[in-house]
Amino acid sequence: MNVIALTGGIGSGKSTAAEYFSSRGAVVVSLDEVARNTLTPGSAALAAVVAAFGEGVLSADGTLDRDALARRSFSSRQAAERLNAIVHPAVAREVGPALRELDMLPMRPEVVVIEVPLIVEAPVFAELADLVVAIEAPEEMRIARVVSRGMKEPDARARLACQATDAQRAELADDVIVNATTIRDFLSELERYWNTRAVPIASIE
Repeated sequence: MNVIALTGGIGSGKSTAAEYFSSRGAVVVSLDEVARNTLTPGSAALAAVVAAFGEGVLSADGTLDRDALARRSFSSRQAAERLNAIVHPAVAREVGPALRELDMLPMRPEVVVIEVPLIVEAPVFAELADLVVAIEAPEEMRIARVVSRGMKEPDARARLACQATDAQRAELADDVIVNATTIRDFLSELERYWNTRAVPIASIE
């Protein structure tokens, strides 16, 4: 079983890559989804977030107001780091055992992809993987993509400013895939990667 940590900044095309690998049979674990499940009412993680950012990050029903948290946590790099220090350990405690369980299945998957938006900020997820793959794209192209999906440009730039750079992600990565032209070209690169690197060699022979 190959475990691939798939990373990339906002608007890079990381989710498109995860969807492609899923279509080829990979089991995809989204750390954003895991984080949502750890920040539920009554959880220690949510209590720590409220202690760090205030009651204003909660909705009237006691659930997390993600927009309110985003406004506060992306207000500065320090605030983002404070949130990461709470959420990443909680997520890692969920993902590590889940990977071990997958590996013990009689029909274990050949490839598991962990979608990790912030691998530089949480290098523990690189340690859980056999390969780290970084998706890169030009900054202005990334901004344009997320704005086209409904995010305001100042918010997009604030999030990008709080994330690691492509160069920092590339330092941790075993492989880099560039998404700088068309979706067709990007999918071709993903297909090449799947066929040459993602699938364990033993399963091909």
